[in-house]
Amino acid sequence: MTVKMEHYDVAIMGSGIAGLSLVNYLQELSVEKGKHISVAIIAKGRFDQTNTNWAQGGIAAVTSASDSFQSHIDDTLVAGGNSNNIKIVEQVVNSAPEVIDDLIRWGMDFDKTEKGSFDLVKEGGHQFSRIWHHKDATGAAIQSTLTEKATKLSQVAYFEYNAVTQIEREQSGVFYLKLQHIENQSLRAISADTVVLAGGGIGALYAKTTNQPICTGDSIFFAKELGASLKELCYVQFHPTGLYSDNQTTYLITEAIRGAGAILRNEKGEPFMKLYDERADLAPRDIVSRAIFSEMKKTGAKHVYLDATELGEEKIKTHFPTIYSYCIDNMGLDISKKSIPVVPTQHYLCGGIEVSDSGKTSIEGLYAIGECANTGLHGANRLASNSLLEAVYFAKQAASEIFNSKSIKRDSIEVDHQFNDLPIKKLSREALQQKMSENAAIIKRTENMHDMADWIVTELSSSPILVQYTLADIETNHMYYIALWLLQDALDQKQNIGVHFNETL
Repeated sequence: MTVKMEHYDVAIMGSGIAGLSLVNYLQELSVEKGKHISVAIIAKGRFDQTNTNWAQGGIAAVTSASDSFQSHIDDTLVAGGNSNNIKIVEQVVNSAPEVIDDLIRWGMDFDKTEKGSFDLVKEGGHQFSRIWHHKDATGAAIQSTLTEKATKLSQVAYFEYNAVTQIEREQSGVFYLKLQHIENQSLRAISADTVVLAGGGIGALYAKTTNQPICTGDSIFFAKELGASLKELCYVQFHPTGLYSDNQTTYLITEAIRGAGAILRNEKGEPFMKLYDERADLAPRDIVSRAIFSEMKKTGAKHVYLDATELGEEKIKTHFPTIYSYCIDNMGLDISKKSIPVVPTQHYLCGGIEVSDSGKTSIEGLYAIGECANTGLHGANRLASNSLLEAVYFAKQAASEIFNSKSIKRDSIEVDHQFNDLPIKKLSREALQQKMSENAAIIKRTENMHDMADWIVTELSSSPILVQYTLADIETNHMYYIALWLLQDALDQKQNIGVHFNETL
């Protein structure tokens, strides 16, 4: 296929907190240095159809005299099984107040107390109250703030409702991206000297996830296809408290509500977390998720309960209005009077594309930031409210590196490029999701993972090639490869650590 395309200095795939922060930082540098830089930002759906928009908790940053950077560092390392990159942890934690300052400068409105000080709260795994938030919808507030600012910037081209279906790189170092409009299916292409992958996680690989439905792991697939290294892809975090329902996309119940005093109970109404960890309901997510799974397995229950009734109606409506309204509107459940049915749900990819301390991959001109990147911050399990922090911090580092890079070397031009044909197979997404949820979730077994890997190889080799295919078919093919890489990584693990637990080790 030969297409005509516009050329950009930087093409950003993804419009969540990482991608939009990068746009803002690049434009600030452009103004500061008096140097033109052309940027394209590509969103698979609406610009606000991101995991960022659904993030509830907040951003962890130490600013209180009673807290310390070392405490935040220690909490991050403990949650990550001490497999984190200590240098990265120190850099990110020490820079967290700067990140908060940047967000406030861009217009972010964090909650304050009646006395006018910022209302910092506590979440699971944190020793102190250091979570900056906007009620229980911090992500939505950040997404709105960054979108409003970014869309007013000049020198930025916006491609909304465009899925990237191919990325190719020629020997000169120029990247070519094929885009397909998700509504009218029209095709277009752009080229860029630098590509930044910020497309989020892999939630769609599982039957139940808190991720947006469009999170099919595209960034992971393209990075691997371009030759970049992946690291610890099997480190998939399950959030302990997804709202129990029949839908694939699961509504998240923030752990800030446990930080405020809500208690997990089994089907008999008994609190159980102290049986598994001295931190009880505020233990890190991997521990709480396995504890819930164990309680469910004992009785065959489909869920446990999160009891927030002791918080009282006024506190719930004030601090958790989004959750309160959602449960009322969608379940007829008043969480100030009745317990919430919850179940561990796929939530976050702690591993991913291996990057440097500025977000660079092993491929020249290719960067990865946000959830799709493995920066070394999280180790084997992410500490609550470190993800939004990581996204903004690495966007800032990447912006500086990209701006000063020799890869920005030309003005906007038009070029021709012949994309390779895609051999898209007829594959079942539902079958993959079910098998991933059974064999590559909270508890794994070596034999089951081997069997599933063999099944994927067979499906990829024996399934017929489609003459005509949809965007969903392309995504599903990507998902099969990502699942295979994830299983291979899980089988290579020699110990149980953090979110990775193989009961046969």
